[in-house]
Amino acid sequence: MNKCQRPQAFYAHSLPNEPPDKWQPLEEHLKNVAELAAGFARPFGGEKWAYLAGLWHDLGKGTKTWQAYLRRFNGIIDEFSEHYKGHPNHAAEGAKLLFNRSKQAGKLLAYCIAGHHGGLPNWNDTGSAALREKLAIPLADISFPHTVAELTEELPFAMEPERFGFQIQFLARMIFSCLVDADFLDTEKFLDPERFTQRGDYPDIEESHARFWKEFNKLRAKADPGLNVNKQRELVLADCLEAANKPPGTYSLTVPTGGGKTLASLAFALNHALKHGKRRIIYVIPFTSIIEQNARVFRQMLGDDAVLEHHCNFITDDKNWKHKLAAENWDAPVIVTTNVQFFDSFFANRTSRCRKLHNVADSVVIFDEVQAIPVEKLKPCLEVIKELSANYKVTTVLCTATQPAINYSDNFKAGLKVDAEIIRDVPALFANLKRTEERFIGTLTETEVAERLMEHNQVLCIVNTRKQALDIFTALPESEENIHLSALMHPAHRSEKLEEIRRRLQSENNLPCRVVSTQLIEAGVDVDFPAVFRAVAGIDSIAQAAGRCNRNGLHKSPRLVSVFAFPQNRDCSFFKQAAQAAEKLFDRFSGRLTEPECVRNYFEEYFWKNSQRMDMDGIIADCQKAAGGDIQFKDLARFQMIESATVPVIIAVDEEAVRLVHALEHADHKGGILRKLQQYTVQVYPYQLKEIENWLENLPPGVWVLRSAELYSDATGLKCTPPQGEAFFG
Repeated sequence: MNKCQRPQAFYAHSLPNEPPDKWQPLEEHLKNVAELAAGFARPFGGEKWAYLAGLWHDLGKGTKTWQAYLRRFNGIIDEFSEHYKGHPNHAAEGAKLLFNRSKQAGKLLAYCIAGHHGGLPNWNDTGSAALREKLAIPLADISFPHTVAELTEELPFAMEPERFGFQIQFLARMIFSCLVDADFLDTEKFLDPERFTQRGDYPDIEESHARFWKEFNKLRAKADPGLNVNKQRELVLADCLEAANKPPGTYSLTVPTGGGKTLASLAFALNHALKHGKRRIIYVIPFTSIIEQNARVFRQMLGDDAVLEHHCNFITDDKNWKHKLAAENWDAPVIVTTNVQFFDSFFANRTSRCRKLHNVADSVVIFDEVQAIPVEKLKPCLEVIKELSANYKVTTVLCTATQPAINYSDNFKAGLKVDAEIIRDVPALFANLKRTEERFIGTLTETEVAERLMEHNQVLCIVNTRKQALDIFTALPESEENIHLSALMHPAHRSEKLEEIRRRLQSENNLPCRVVSTQLIEAGVDVDFPAVFRAVAGIDSIAQAAGRCNRNGLHKSPRLVSVFAFPQNRDCSFFKQAAQAAEKLFDRFSGRLTEPECVRNYFEEYFWKNSQRMDMDGIIADCQKAAGGDIQFKDLARFQMIESATVPVIIAVDEEAVRLVHALEHADHKGGILRKLQQYTVQVYPYQLKEIENWLENLPPGVWVLRSAELYSDATGLKCTPPQGEAFFG
């Protein structure tokens, strides 16, 4: 070890092979983080709180034992060496100091400071993990002459007594987000300046706005202005642009499927953000099956640099540092994400999940098909939306084809109070875009459904389960005219099939095209069939299916959407409950199942009369217990939009996929390869993965790769056709 002179400063971070005078002084780090965190919290008035959190977060590094550890780690012996006791935990010291000064404001900030490395803790927990226990440990001897800043007791905004518990834990979570992002950024700037310089430099909202209208006008020039559907889309756009000038708030955008709401809502967001100085636009989508499609559209309209796609299936390329870093804290101008990523993050306690939350403040957030939130998770999600809109300067757009699913009413007091509906005349829009008639045609077996499909040259059939889809498809004659779609097809295969479907539908020769699909085709997939069959489901699902029928209004008279039931309903409980609520309306609204009055009746039956089911995890009750300051952050993190995690499985179906799989074995940086392999990946449940492993063990010698574009199981077990090398399994 090297003998050094008496140190003159306390340090926050060291640099390898550099003397202490090159290290980052503790005082500098604390002030940098405090100022950064305060800036992050300014949009919601929390700058004083965030500043204090930043100023005190690393005070535990101001002890002689921690400074001795830092020096010993760098091979330095000096006057601090006698205090060396290993690697001390520094995170709790600032928390203890604040808590001792104030049992209210100090306690709230203590969660943030104590958890700024390990995650937001529970107040009560087993053993030393509890914040209560950490704060009870005597204070360390803080030798660093830290600045004693005034502790504010004033909350950033007025709280609602009946929601105080939810609001106070939410505020602590947002302050925590500001702190950990500021801490990460300042540390990165000092330790890895090259990485830090890769951040930012995005086109601003004004540039994105100009690019959007340039691209949008190109699309307009190609559209047939004589088609009624294009006239209605222009009216939707006009209403969106007019509403964009209104004050920030909570808006609904109710547009039938095929009415152009995706681009119209983006036009609203860009104009509104430009007028009111909003920092970014966040598009929240319910299904991963369509998020890549929407992200691709947004990139075409805004450019690659403006759009961050962030969800569980998306892996950024190692070479694309800008997107990789933006995914950490959402500082890109346009974010496209999922319900799962968005809402799970607002109940998470880990630093990596919470870091981005403060960047949601002062944004435009568009929730696409908001009624797709599972009813069992609805209340916690609505509380997040309500809080962001009320106190964090978020303009919210509830964008759907089947409102009013979650709007406040006398029948649904848990719903959201909407400032205005963007579409000036919703009934007229629905009437003018009416291109289908939806009727219940009775009970059919899988074979009978197949026979009905064969009566059509071009037809789409949508069912609720993969088994139903395969059974109907198997009952059809073997022909390239008949196409099967499933979520267990990997994206490249699914895209290939969709391109084939579009080619046939748009051919001058009117090529036959009979498609059997699970509901993956319903949400946002741009296909246009002259006839659609739909297995019984909720009215919102029937409306989505109808959106694939006569979508572009090429047939002047309404086309038929045939709703049918199977002899024995083997659907899961979710589909059964939705179907039962819908079936009560079939006679009364025959031919007009997608009209607003029918939709309203459906949601009254399915959502509004079942409020006891809207928080099955008891999240809101646990939040309300936080009103006294005893917050169980770790327990709240049990909230998950989807309970069963899936496992990605790569399906090597061609030479390129096999080449990429082999390349993984030797790659130092795997992100870019995994990004390319996403198009060959499906998500399976753990029990399915176990069955794959068992199946592979029984294969003949020399067979080592699944040469299948699809995985599937049914009651009879595994299916394999060795000559083609295909394996169907579940």
